[in-house]
Amino acid sequence: MTTAMYAANAQTLVEGGTVYNAIGVFPIGGSADGAQPPERHSRATLTISVRELANPDPHLTAAGIAESLDKAAGSGEGAETQLVTLPAGPAVVRIAGSRAAWDLPDGEQECFFVRIEVWLPFPDDDRLLLLCLSTADVQDLHFYQAVLADIADTVAFGADNQPEAVDTTLLSTPSPFSAY
Repeated sequence: MTTAMYAANAQTLVEGGTVYNAIGVFPIGGSADGAQPPERHSRATLTISVRELANPDPHLTAAGIAESLDKAAGSGEGAETQLVTLPAGPAVVRIAGSRAAWDLPDGEQECFFVRIEVWLPFPDDDRLLLLCLSTADVQDLHFYQAVLADIADTVAFGADNQPEAVDTTLLSTPSPFSAY
């Protein structure tokens, strides 16, 4: 049954353009050397997809995506959107929260989720790379923002567009992901 469920889920993801899907479990707290055990574990999922999208210019495309996402947030969705520049080009970062509630015999049970997205237009193609990291461990938002920022900074489109070596003078510059 589990195998069938995962196979059906994988098929649905592939049909939607997903090229990568993973679940991560991260130790929170404790010491880096392992002398102190983690205080708890946090979980998140990462989905990476490629979508077809008219893309006359990555800067205009990113601006259009940001405007569309802002309008959706204005309809009560509760999200924040920001245009950013990554080594691979202009992108949009979106952070959205949601609430799920279930009516159970013992009363209502609720759970909150946070989703961090990076929308990155391909520089020379009518496609879009979408990185989505989501978690029910909303207290770890800053940790997951940093994880997704590190991933997004490594994205490169083709051999001619590899991320440049890290300039240590930029390390004191605040990350656009830390604005939330």
